Amino acid sequence: MQNISALFGPWIIGFYSLLFLCAALLYRAVPAARKRLGGTVLMTLFSVGGILAARFLGGAAAGNLPKLIEVSSRMLAMVAAVNVLGVFGFSLALPRLNTRVSRFVEDLLLAGGYIVGGLAVISASGADLSGILATSAVVTGVVAFSLQDTLGNVIGGMVLHLEDTFKPGDWISIDKYEGVVREVRWRQTSLETLDGDLVIMPNIILMKNPVTVLGRAAGNTRWRAVPFNVYYDRTPGEVIAVLEKAFREDPPAGVASSPAPCCGLKDFLPNCMNYELRYYLSDFTSPAGTDSRVRSKIFYALTRAGIKLSIHNRSLVLSEVAREAAERGAKAETERRLAALRGVAAFEVLTEAELGLLAAQLKPTPFLSGELMTRQGNTADWLYIIYEGSADVRLYSGPDSYRVVSTLGPGSVLGEMGLLTGEPRTATAVAVGEVHCYRLDREGFRGVLTSRPEIAKSIAALLAKRKLELADARDKMAGEAGAGLKSTEQNLLSKIRDFFKL
Repeated sequence: MQNISALFGPWIIGFYSLLFLCAALLYRAVPAARKRLGGTVLMTLFSVGGILAARFLGGAAAGNLPKLIEVSSRMLAMVAAVNVLGVFGFSLALPRLNTRVSRFVEDLLLAGGYIVGGLAVISASGADLSGILATSAVVTGVVAFSLQDTLGNVIGGMVLHLEDTFKPGDWISIDKYEGVVREVRWRQTSLETLDGDLVIMPNIILMKNPVTVLGRAAGNTRWRAVPFNVYYDRTPGEVIAVLEKAFREDPPAGVASSPAPCCGLKDFLPNCMNYELRYYLSDFTSPAGTDSRVRSKIFYALTRAGIKLSIHNRSLVLSEVAREAAERGAKAETERRLAALRGVAAFEVLTEAELGLLAAQLKPTPFLSGELMTRQGNTADWLYIIYEGSADVRLYSGPDSYRVVSTLGPGSVLGEMGLLTGEPRTATAVAVGEVHCYRLDREGFRGVLTSRPEIAKSIAALLAKRKLELADARDKMAGEAGAGLKSTEQNLLSKIRDFFKL
């Protein structure tokens, strides 16, 4: 031990022991920096070996070679010490304080540490710093002249950081590239495109060309427009009202709710009017997917309102076979409507003739996957009869808190109480996949009730029985079912008569 102490000196032993200990502790505490710490330990070992070799050769006083080896070894020790301090500060201390700096600033500070440490080592070796600085100024001028593009990239990176024009995570567009900024380094900026490609762009290009930072001026959202055409048989007010209501109440994923989407008439074409649905894109990762969802919602919302999208002009020649096929299709549609009505418990008291009258009043009403069919608390005087697809029935206890109480499939009915009594919806229904159903409005049902008002009593009795059975199952009202049934029936009958002015 005395020989080692005499060979190295106490301060050198303490310095290297502390350096190895800190590297070992950080290797365990910061797994992400293990590769860098491994290189630091390797430099420290080379430094120890270099100092040992210089001592065996006689030390700095023995000649230029031992002196050069010793100075180089101290340089390696200095670099290793700066690396350890950098890992401790940037990878351990700052994250614990919930503070982070960019990779560029980290590199800049480490470079400053290397320069200061290097000058300190050179000064401690007895060299004249004034001469070295004068010589380095000349060398710097020559290097700067020969590496103009490289220095331009470095200076560009510094300017981008200092001005905070954009930062990692921002979406930018430059030339033919558009994507999210992943990293801004000394020489280049990494840009990840929507195709999943990583574009390495020199900083000097970003400094010399216009760069569009997407969504920065509008609260991290971006206007997009989806055009569509509608025939002249519907007024612009009808089209605009239907779509703005649909998008305001239930915007698709990726569409910002505020500012709200808006629809406008853009142009008059020979056979149709050209509209444009404009919305704010809130998810830049999939603009094409959001556009697709917006187009789908336009189609379904207009279809439910009976508004037809315009198609290109074409000649249509009807043959006898085509006419027969159309008649078979109309007959099949009528049978499907009658079958749907027969599945509604509230209509069991109706005759076939009355069901036929109602079948003519049904409106095909498709829904896109994820669309709201009914909203809890809303008032609507119509019902839906599902004949294809399914819907989840949700009970909400808060704005974002709900539970799915049932799933309705083909043959199920939504909203008979709203049709018959005008009561608010008791639950929210959401389409699971594409849903096809028929809609029966209050006015369509009024004709049947007006022609035979006694139907109201039969329907009220049936609904009261169903309602009480459900309540009985939930609350176990075993002994009070008889009295409750009569009271519930009278209450429902009164509501139906008042609602339809019978």
